[in-house]
Amino acid sequence: MSDARTPSCTPYLVSSPLWSRAPLRDELGQAYSDFMLLIPGLKQQNEAGVEGCLYSIRQSLIGFEDVVVYVDLNIKLSLLWISVRPAPGISSRIAQAVQREIPHAKVVAGDFNPEEKSDKPLSGNGLSLFVRRVKRRLKLIGQDVDPTK
Repeated sequence: MSDARTPSCTPYLVSSPLWSRAPLRDELGQAYSDFMLLIPGLKQQNEAGVEGCLYSIRQSLIGFEDVVVYVDLNIKLSLLWISVRPAPGISSRIAQAVQREIPHAKVVAGDFNPEEKSDKPLSGNGLSLFVRRVKRRLKLIGQDVDPTK
């Protein structure tokens, strides 16, 4: 029994790169938002396990048909890509819905994962810290310098 409003999945297709398939904008030119969830252990699953994961994803997205515009499950990378129409808090709500069905799924970026925060306060933006570390390492390339200084 198939419901036309239920998101459908076409597993096991070898296709073009995601960047060429995922829609960027709607018919009015408004950019879509997207996010990814890592599903650890997915590529080690047998066909029945993958089908169960697809079913869980489909179940978690019921009720979001009006905002979800694209879903891609990359089994090889264990990544679920979801593109949505922008709406306040929608990515978080969808991520939580997927995590209710697949508790070990982790959002790749953002602060959606329901884990306890560290007692250690963060100093600054995580991305800016990463960029500073990369710049520091790039400066050291080719130099005979002790990186701990």
